[in-house]
Amino acid sequence: MKSLITLLSALFLVSVLSAQDIKQQVISSAGGYDVHVVGEDTTMSLSWTLGELVIATVSAGTGEDEIILTQGFQQSELEITAIEENPELGIEVTVYPNPTSEIVNIKFSTALSGETVMFLSGPDGRTLLTEKIEAGVLLKDINMQQYPAGTYFLRIQNGIKLNVYKIIKL
Repeated sequence: MKSLITLLSALFLVSVLSAQDIKQQVISSAGGYDVHVVGEDTTMSLSWTLGELVIATVSAGTGEDEIILTQGFQQSELEITAIEENPELGIEVTVYPNPTSEIVNIKFSTALSGETVMFLSGPDGRTLLTEKIEAGVLLKDINMQQYPAGTYFLRIQNGIKLNVYKIIKL
C-alpha cells in the first residue's frame, strides 16, 4: 500500500512538472496598438481588438498617477494570427432587398467578364443553388420563396476571386 501511494505521488509530481504551457491567442477581425508620449518621462499606450468578449479591470493611480484600464483579453504575451482576406471581384456588387421574403436581386456595377458562378448555401451549409452567370450580365435575381426562413450565404466566384454575401430570408 505504501509503495502504491509513493508511485501515485511520483506520477502526480511528474505530471504537474511537465504540464503544457498554454498561451493566450486572439483571432479577430481588426485590432491595433499605439503608444503616445504624454510628458518627458510619461507614455500612454492603447491596445484594442474588435470582436472579442469584454472583461473589465479598472485602477486609479498610485505610483506617478498610474492609470490602468483593461477591457477584454489584451494581455502582454499574445500571439497574433492574421487572417488574409480573399481577393475581391474588383467590381461593386449590390444584393437587395435584404432581408427578403421573395426575390433577391444581384446588381453588378460593370459587366462581368470570364466565367462567373454563384452558389447559394443554406443555414446548414449545404449548397442549394449553383448557377453560371453569363458574361455581360448586369442584373441577376434569385427566387427565395421556395426556401424556409433563415440565413443564407451567396458566393459569387470569378476564377480565383470570390465574394460572399449574407442573405436573410424572412
